[in-house]
Amino acid sequence: TTRVQDDIPEFAGPANGRRHKLIATAVSGAIRQFVEITLGRSRRSTRVDDLFRQMGYGEAAAGHDLTAIQNALKLGTREAWDEMRLLASQQGLSAAVLGELGDTLFAYIDHLADQITVGYNAARTARERDINVVRGRLLAALVRRAPSDEIETLAMNAAWPLPAGVVVFGADARGDVVIPNLGESKPSVLGRSDLQPALFVCSQDEADDVVAHIRSIAPGVRLARSWPVAVDEIPDARRWTVRALKLADLDVIPNQAVLDCEQHRTQIWLHSEPALRRRMTQELLRPLLAETPNSREILSETLLDWLQTRDSAPAIASRLGVHAQTVRYRWKRINELFGEALHDPEFVVQLTLVLKASVPLWVAGDQSDFERYLSEESS
Repeated sequence: TTRVQDDIPEFAGPANGRRHKLIATAVSGAIRQFVEITLGRSRRSTRVDDLFRQMGYGEAAAGHDLTAIQNALKLGTREAWDEMRLLASQQGLSAAVLGELGDTLFAYIDHLADQITVGYNAARTARERDINVVRGRLLAALVRRAPSDEIETLAMNAAWPLPAGVVVFGADARGDVVIPNLGESKPSVLGRSDLQPALFVCSQDEADDVVAHIRSIAPGVRLARSWPVAVDEIPDARRWTVRALKLADLDVIPNQAVLDCEQHRTQIWLHSEPALRRRMTQELLRPLLAETPNSREILSETLLDWLQTRDSAPAIASRLGVHAQTVRYRWKRINELFGEALHDPEFVVQLTLVLKASVPLWVAGDQSDFERYLSEESS
């Protein structure tokens, strides 16, 4: 027992602990039965066999493979064989007798290993029959974009017919709000409420009902829903919902109880590569970054409005709530900053996209682009 706990990390523990007692019980029971069998005094004990089957069952139930317990069995076999060879030498036993004892020992160890495997397989079969476990495996396969034949088999075993279109939800909560597990209340929904953010997948026909259900039982939960996608696009839709929740936290998009990714797909797309956005901001918007925060904000809003509409100064002024002459003054300053580059079609396209991604961050108070600019300037 001590050797097992010292040499096999998975079974380590205190000498007076529950694990030590369990291993000691198994070891002493197995030795006692082996001696009785070798002396011809009894047949195999059902109690010992049950104990080893329970050990195999426990390993499977805990989600372990058989490596650790098989290593423990090998270690025990070596210990027993060394002890028997020493005993044979001390007692002057012949090689034939020692060989016979060895054959009995190894056959007995094989029997115990078989009992462990029986228990292990029984536990795995029980888990396979648990529909929630199978559905969890199906969801994991969908998220990692597993081969279609694997997904089809899991879907059949999970009794979850693959729909033509699905909607993916991301969910998070603040404070003491608990994200519900929909396994019982909504068995048609695949979900992992323990993820950050939580993940739910349902058929597109059921999406509105899922939103209403979650809002009714956990109104403090914030949801981001994808637009309908094919099953093989679930990993993409998962990214969109996660991004939408993050953008809402940054106030780039409205922070609402239910975020519809379809309404914000441009921002989700533009912010899909944050490092690239920062890089392009430093390159394309450098003239704006050199301005004061207030000047940068009003000039960037005016420039973005013009790039998107190409409207007149009065029309832009009306949308921005300022006088037309103010827009003309801003436009003069913009031309001073960017000059002839505003006549380059490729530059204008890139400028529009970078502004569309960056301006909402600036308006929300994010100063990281400006701080990075100052850091690069000082270095």
